[in-house]
Parts: sequence; C-alpha cells; structure tokens
Amino acid sequence: MTPASPVHTVAMRALLLCALAMPACAQEGAAASAAGVTHGDLSAELAQGGQHSVRAALSREQGGTALDVALDRLRNGNYRDGSVFRQRSFSGGAEWKGRQGRFGFSADQLNQDTRYPAPEAPFLALLAARPEDLYRYEMRRASAFVQRYVGNFELGVELSQREKRATAQYAGEDGSGVSTYSSRRRQLAPRVRHYGKVGGVGTDTEVGLDLMQWQRRSGRAVTGRDGDAQRRQYSRALLLREELAFGGPYAPRLLLGLRHEQFQLDPADMPAGGSDWENQNAWDLQGSLQLRPQLSVYAKAARSYRIDDDGYTRAGYRPLAGQLRRETEVGATLGDAARSVSVRLFSERLSNQIVFDQSLGQLGFASNLEPSRRDGIAIEASMALASDWRFDAQVRQVHARYDDYSYDGPDLALVPKTLASLRLYWTGQGGASFDAGVQWLRALRYGPDFEHSCLALVPAFATVDGRYARKLGAWELELAGSNLANRRHYGDAPGCRSSIYLNDARQLRVSARYHF
Repeated sequence: MTPASPVHTVAMRALLLCALAMPACAQEGAAASAAGVTHGDLSAELAQGGQHSVRAALSREQGGTALDVALDRLRNGNYRDGSVFRQRSFSGGAEWKGRQGRFGFSADQLNQDTRYPAPEAPFLALLAARPEDLYRYEMRRASAFVQRYVGNFELGVELSQREKRATAQYAGEDGSGVSTYSSRRRQLAPRVRHYGKVGGVGTDTEVGLDLMQWQRRSGRAVTGRDGDAQRRQYSRALLLREELAFGGPYAPRLLLGLRHEQFQLDPADMPAGGSDWENQNAWDLQGSLQLRPQLSVYAKAARSYRIDDDGYTRAGYRPLAGQLRRETEVGATLGDAARSVSVRLFSERLSNQIVFDQSLGQLGFASNLEPSRRDGIAIEASMALASDWRFDAQVRQVHARYDDYSYDGPDLALVPKTLASLRLYWTGQGGASFDAGVQWLRALRYGPDFEHSCLALVPAFATVDGRYARKLGAWELELAGSNLANRRHYGDAPGCRSSIYLNDARQLRVSARYHF
C-alpha cells in the first residue's frame, strides 16, 4: 500500500503557499474599515446535584479580519453517589476576508473525566482497593482553509487533523482492567463550486474530493492478560452536488447529491473473509414545490453508509460490516409565521446497524444488528395566541421492528412508539421571557436487542420543564428547571428489567450572563 503521508505533506505546503498569497486581499478589506469591534460573553451556571459551569468568549472584527476564542468548564455530580463528570474545552480561530477570497484556521480541544461508582455485588470486595471506575477522554482538532473567487467559481481547499484518546478503568470479576484507545485522522478536502443560470434555471454545482488517512491503536490490560492492536485505514471519496431552482409561480427546487468512497486497509488488518465495505455509495435526492403562498410540499429519498471506526468488536478488533441506511420522506407545510402545521411521513431501513452491545460483559463490544425498519408520521403545529404568546405542539408515532427476520413481531427495544410534546412561550416587556413545556413518552420495550426475548415494557412517563429569563442592560439572569414534577424515569435499560439507569430527578438551575 502506498502511504498517504507524502500526499498530505505536499497538500500542506500548497495550502500554506495559497495562504501567503491572500494577505494582500485581506488588506484591501481592512483599508475600508479601520475601526475594530470587540464583543464578549461571560456566563456562569449553578445547579443541583453538584453541577456548575463557567464560560468565557471573546471575538474581534476589524476590516477583513475576525478573531474568536472561547473557554468552557463544566462539572456535574449526577444523581448517583460517587459519580462525577468534568469537562474542559477550548476553541479559537481566525479568518481573513478580501474581495478575491478568504482564508483562516481554527483549533479545538476537549477534555472529559468521568467517575462511576463500582457496581454492587459481586464486586463489593473491590471497593476497598479501588472504589471508583474512571473514564478519560481527550480530543484535539485543527484545520486550515483557503477559498478563492474567480468569476462565478469558488475554489477552496481545507486540511484538518483530529486526534482522540480514551482511557477506561473497570472493576470486574477478574480484577481491575484498563482499556486504551487513541486515533488520528487527517483529511484533505478540495472543492470547486459554480453558480450559474441555464435557460432561466438557477444552478449551484459543487464537485469535491475527500482524502483521508486514519490510524488507531487500542489495547486492553486485565490482571493476567494483555492485549494490543493497531489499525491503519485510507479512503478517498468523490462527491457531486447539484441544486436547481426553476422559479415561476410554483418555485420548484431539485437537489441531487452523490458520493462514492473507496476504503483500503493494511493486509494485516483485513478480516479473514475479506471486506464487504471497500466501496461505498451514498446519494440524496430532494425536491420541493410551493403550491400556494401558504402551502409547500417536499419529498426526499436518500441512501447513506457508516463504517466502524473503533474496531473494539467480538472479532478481535476487526472492522464490522458497513452500516447501510435507506430513507424516504414526504411532507407538507401549511400556514405562515402566525400559525402553521406540518406533516411528515417517513420510512427508514437499516442493514448491519452498528451498536454497542452492553450484554457482553461489563466492557461490552461493538456489533452489527439484524436488518430493521422504522416507519412513522410526525405532526408539528405552531400558533401565535397573541402578540406576546406562542404555542407549539408535536406528535410522533413510530413503528420500529426487525425486517424479514425470525425476531419479527415485537417492537425494537428502547424505541418509543409515541412521543408528544407541548410548549408555551411568552415574551414580555422589559426584557422578560418565559417558556414551559411537557413531554410524554409512551411505554417502550426493555432490551436486549440481541435476544429479543423480553416482552416487558418500560412504563410511560411525562416530564415538565420551564425557564424564566430577564435582561437588565448588559446582564441576563435566568432560572430554569427540568423534570419539575420529580418524575422517576429512565431511558436506558439494555437488559430485561436489569441494567437500568435512572434519568435525573428534579433539577433547578440559576445562571447569569454578561455581554459586552
């Protein structure tokens, strides 16, 4: 296999040369407006359950230059004793604009630490030696882009790199275990876009390439056992998007998107029987009509794919079969800004769905599900009751089941049949605002997905939440609450009446924000 590193090295040099050619364009815009504008936000939130967060953001614009930076810290004690979640993040970037184009760069970093109390018996003996599990996740991302305008063409290229690292410690029957995962992905994405008109029809055409290099190292160390695995993957994709706007009284619009991607693994990483996902195709077809000033209709059909990028499977870090999703949807919207209602009919078919199977021991593994489908209808309505009151409602009905499989019959686990929500908004004078809502979830079936033998149902439940905010000059104060009725409910029960994780109880939050 030819390494992709030289390709990315050449691409990086080309990107830097393009960037060096752009400052003159940016200076043209800077001359037009020498005065700069600076904005900033400072916010803090305090809540029950040991939760608090702080955030600071600063941005500055001057001429054709824009700079921004943001810092964020979050802590959540959660509802379980001994369970703590901490997050720290940073993001920043710069952009220079001119009449002939623009260029810029951005960088992000995210750090998360999560502690869970060790499970109950038979693991109680481990509590004295190590009372808590620990999960640590880190992510770093950097990207740079250059965009050039030549007549009706836009020429652009973006180069990005993302690094992820995760470390998990577990308490198990065989003793303490540590799992590690790290990955690096580099992507080069050149694009060409053209705006035009042919016979009165507006066209928007985009052609692009995605060249990616991905490598992963994962390992697991358990008392008396060690394991380590590496994998490298390369892919190249060609994409095409065409949008047509016909105009006229019905304003028909048509959108077509195509993507073809080829994947390549090192021979040592190939599954024993070869790979069934070396070539993948995706497409998206959408159309809409404005039948009347207040009535529009649309239709959509799409096919998409997903490739396993973890490799932590029962097959010994071998890649899973590629997931394939087929979607169709038709809908209509009637009304205007004062009152409107929309109806959507949708169908979704999944093959080789990639899920995390928690039934295979405490660690669990990624795996493929059998073919399944979800068919349903969604109705959304909005109405202005007065100049300062507004009401929104939504109802969603879904029938989810296995498709042409021996388990066909019972509903898919943990997929609700019915979801309904109501929400009321009020905007008063003096910068005051209020909104409150209720969400009801119909009973759904317990897990697990892989046996489909449990017909017991998770009870139906309803939750209520609300928010009140007041602006005082540059300050904004807010009081918010979720699950105000203190409903005991849960949304994750992967076992049959077991492995149940409760959602948060009543949660009240106060926050303050200062904008300058």
